[in-house]
Amino acid sequence: MHDAQAGALAAQVAMNTTLSAATGGITVFLMRYKMLHKYDVGGLCNGILAGLVSITAGCGNVEAHSAFFIGLIGASVYQGASMALVKLRVDDPVDAVPVHGACGIWGCFAAALFDWGEGMNHYHGWKGWECVKNADETGCMQGAAGKGLLAQFVSVLCIVLWSGTFATAAFVALKKTGLLRVSVEVEAEGIDKVSHSPSKAYQLGANSNPYQVSA
Repeated sequence: MHDAQAGALAAQVAMNTTLSAATGGITVFLMRYKMLHKYDVGGLCNGILAGLVSITAGCGNVEAHSAFFIGLIGASVYQGASMALVKLRVDDPVDAVPVHGACGIWGCFAAALFDWGEGMNHYHGWKGWECVKNADETGCMQGAAGKGLLAQFVSVLCIVLWSGTFATAAFVALKKTGLLRVSVEVEAEGIDKVSHSPSKAYQLGANSNPYQVSA
């Protein structure tokens, strides 16, 4: 690091990222166990991702205890969005939208809501230890936190519109050309078995021994 402040900020970023990820993973794991009465390792992994995505925007401008709460809320946002997609019968088998979409939006707002500036008056954002200055650079901008939250809202809106527009165009084009979905036969067989995994992975018969190792 080129100076002590940069080193201290890097340490803060590392701590915040770790805390939020761990909190998100454990929270989702416990929530899934409470609901399903099973240990859901996939839920644990996605919970970790939810915590990571939630803290990304604010990892350099929030305190460690705030990172804990950001990960905690991010886990709830992820789980709620995941359940909503199931309820709406939207096919997202790896929960990409709940992790990166819902938690990404939450993370942008969290960066402003949990900013370590003086209450809701000062705002640090991407400036790290320094506050956002006023127009003549003589001091911290007053009432900056509200402006920061507004900026995050506009940012989220622009990202949703941009990505939604281009994704819709791509999916419509794929649908029109018949490339959006695989055939009904492949759906029934499973795309993983047909196109991705080695065929031997699906040849375990009733008399086969999955633990037998060939010489």
